[in-house]
Amino acid sequence: MPKTPPLPALPLPACPKGTGLSVWLHRELRAAILDRRLLPEARLPSSRCLAEQLSISRGTVTAVYEQLADEGYVGAVVGDGTRVLSSWQMPVDPRSEPASRRVRQKTSARLSHLAAAWQDTPFPMENAKPRAFQANVPSVVDFPLTAWSRLFTRKLHRATSMLLSESDPLGYLPLREAIAAHLRETRGLHCTGAQVMIISGTQMALSLCSRLLLNVGDAAWVEDPGYPGAAKLLAAMGARLVPLPVDAQGMRVDEGLRKAKDARLAIISAAHQFPLGVTFSLPRRAALLDWAQRQEAWIFEDDYDSEFRFAGGPLMALQGMPGGDRVLFCGSFNKTLYPGLRLGFLVLPESLVEPFRRMRSLVDRYPAGVEQAVLADFITEGHFERHLRRMRIKYMERHEVMITESRRIWGERLVVTPTDTGLQTIGWLGGGRSAKKLESLAKTKGYEMVPLSVFAMEARQSIGHPLSSGLQLGFGAHSPEQIRSAVRAIDRLF
Repeated sequence: MPKTPPLPALPLPACPKGTGLSVWLHRELRAAILDRRLLPEARLPSSRCLAEQLSISRGTVTAVYEQLADEGYVGAVVGDGTRVLSSWQMPVDPRSEPASRRVRQKTSARLSHLAAAWQDTPFPMENAKPRAFQANVPSVVDFPLTAWSRLFTRKLHRATSMLLSESDPLGYLPLREAIAAHLRETRGLHCTGAQVMIISGTQMALSLCSRLLLNVGDAAWVEDPGYPGAAKLLAAMGARLVPLPVDAQGMRVDEGLRKAKDARLAIISAAHQFPLGVTFSLPRRAALLDWAQRQEAWIFEDDYDSEFRFAGGPLMALQGMPGGDRVLFCGSFNKTLYPGLRLGFLVLPESLVEPFRRMRSLVDRYPAGVEQAVLADFITEGHFERHLRRMRIKYMERHEVMITESRRIWGERLVVTPTDTGLQTIGWLGGGRSAKKLESLAKTKGYEMVPLSVFAMEARQSIGHPLSSGLQLGFGAHSPEQIRSAVRAIDRLF
């Protein structure tokens, strides 16, 4: 039998401050076995001996030996002590080599043949403070955190075992009923709480819809230019994208009928088209709903920011019109409240409720309960409506500052289009200037202006302008003074 290595041959670093002795000893002995400083069949010191050498309790050593035995690294035989087992062989881990001797090598990751499509994300991967003109971002500093904290604390203090247990895959019923009541009152939807599914956001809704409603190769209509999160996700799921041009009346339904009448799904932002901001006209709404009825297709209505309409209330949803039983209506509190909340909703046709419920159960079981319960109280006690009213006024003021200052300082060099809804608008460069070039220059100064061309698939022109000269400009998350300062700064880049 190999002799037990003396302790000097197996030096153990000092236990780091804040680390438990048993955790430290287990980690070090396990590492010594895995990187073969302790060879198979090597006998470990007796628990008494090692405890004396390390000046720790014998019980700690005994517990560590027992854990290593339970994990299969060592075995104890009466009269023969504790030895490293030799019935297994681990591959050499290059991470265990000293840095001076470590062979530099790139670890390969064998991914599925679909992996490449899932790496193409249009979303930022880091958390950063919003920069002037960054779009699609609400003003989180104006969120009523005091009221939310009070509701959260109250809900936790009164939490029942039911709230802390497993729940319905569709979500917390009081929240679903509160959402349905709000949508019936403000958007004209025909729905009950039983048709509402609580989701984390639009991407989750699109993922569920594409899996349940589309086969690989099925055609799906998407706006062009349009929301890249929808197009990229559908493509990753194997759908055949059919980009439809957008003009002043919204998506060209006639082009969809010409290109792919047999499409199974249409994605549309009807109330406030992304990114152009136009409204889907009534004749085209009727045409789209008629197509869906005739083809037994589905419409995904992305209602991402239309709660913030400055002139009058939000527009009626497609789902509330005749033929709206083919519409899945999606909204998100991540825009109306704050992005970190990660709560939204999907209003389902009655025929799809149970299939979606079962799939949600399989995918991620059910949404978190406490946050839903707090949001339900936030809505039913009137905080949500008060917040919307307050933010509509703030966003309208910021929009007016953007329009006024851009006209005064930029003039015809960059003409910003007024809007009556949302957190951003668009602008058109004059004199043949390039949106991508201005974006690049603005980025060096810490500002964000997104060229409209990045939202396009086939389109080169829309609403009378070349997309290469168009920019998306956000105002929602920026104070009036930040907007004024940014307008002056961009003026120096022309």
